[in-house]
Amino acid sequence: MACQITFQLLTESQEGTIGNDWKYELEAKIFSGKRIGQGTIRVRKHTLESGDKLEPPGPPDPLVLPAGEPGDNIRVELHLSVAEVDLIENDTGDMSTTLKLTCPVAGGSPVVQEHELSVGVTEQPSGIGTAEFTLAIRITLETV
Repeated sequence: MACQITFQLLTESQEGTIGNDWKYELEAKIFSGKRIGQGTIRVRKHTLESGDKLEPPGPPDPLVLPAGEPGDNIRVELHLSVAEVDLIENDTGDMSTTLKLTCPVAGGSPVVQEHELSVGVTEQPSGIGTAEFTLAIRITLETV
C-alpha cells in the first residue's frame, strides 16, 4: 500500500484594475526526506473579470502524485505563477508556500484540506494598476 496526494483546483478570482485576460500554473513538489513527486497544473489564457469567483476553465484534471508510505511525514512545496496577459508585456506575480502533512495509516481516512493561494500583480511597466489573484485548491492525501 502507498500514499498519494491529489490537488484539485476549486475556484479562481481576481480583484483589481489591470485587465481580465489571465493564465496561471500551480507546481507541486512532494518530499519525504527526498523528492518523491512533482507535477504542474496549467490553466490556459481565459477571461476573468474583477470580482468574479469561478471554477477554472475546463476545469483542469486533478494532479495526482506519489506521497510516500502510510504514516510518512511529508513536505509539500507549492508555487503559483500567474500572468495577466497583455499585448506587449504580461503583468506577472508568483508566490510559494510549504505545507507539512502526514499520510494516513493503512486503512485510515483520507486527509482533506482546502487552501487559498493569493498573488499580487502590478501593471508593467507603469506600475499604476494592481490586482490580487486568488486560487482555491483542495488537497487530498490517501492510501491506495
